[in-house]
Amino acid sequence: MKGLMIKMLKYGIYAKAVELLCFKSALTRLAVLCPEMDMKQYKKKVKHEYKAMLLRTPDIGGSSLKMNLYIAAFVFSLHKAEPDKISPDIVNEMVTAVFDSPFMVRVHKNKKCTLFTDKVQDKKVKESIASQTSPYELDWKFKYEKGIDEFYNTYTECGICKLGKRENCFEFVPCLCNMDERNYRNDGGQLHRTKTLAQGDECCNFHVTRIKADK
Repeated sequence: MKGLMIKMLKYGIYAKAVELLCFKSALTRLAVLCPEMDMKQYKKKVKHEYKAMLLRTPDIGGSSLKMNLYIAAFVFSLHKAEPDKISPDIVNEMVTAVFDSPFMVRVHKNKKCTLFTDKVQDKKVKESIASQTSPYELDWKFKYEKGIDEFYNTYTECGICKLGKRENCFEFVPCLCNMDERNYRNDGGQLHRTKTLAQGDECCNFHVTRIKADK
């Protein structure tokens, strides 16, 4: 948008929350995969890369998806800290360890499913309409279709994909895509998806249905 002042992401509360959530589980898994690595030095390098990446990454305003951009920057920094050693397969193992960590299990245990409430779905409809004219370079664009015990969410632009291309880390984007099914399942939904922007398709076609409770 003409006249829009471009701000960058900050190394603030969002960034530190991501580090708190991710570092311990990711490094614990990496220590098993690469026992020869000095974890303290590697952690310092990741923090350095993470801070630097945030400061050169354009902000996306008040988007509800902003935290995803912070998480993506952290994941890409895992590779950039040791580019010759940290491959997509290793990053995928580290990301999986984070999402399967005891903390994440506790967070989602007995969590009430709100994905299909009118309040949440109506908000998503409004966000999807607004996304079509977002002035922010790294923002998502998507169409949300409300339903009963299901919804469709079709992304035609993805902030994580855009950041991956900017940072020459596009091959690591699927490491995050792979977590979508687990995230929805933890929140009471089953993801059905056959296309992703990360694998070269024209969209990410999310169809999420409510997981029926066992009787």
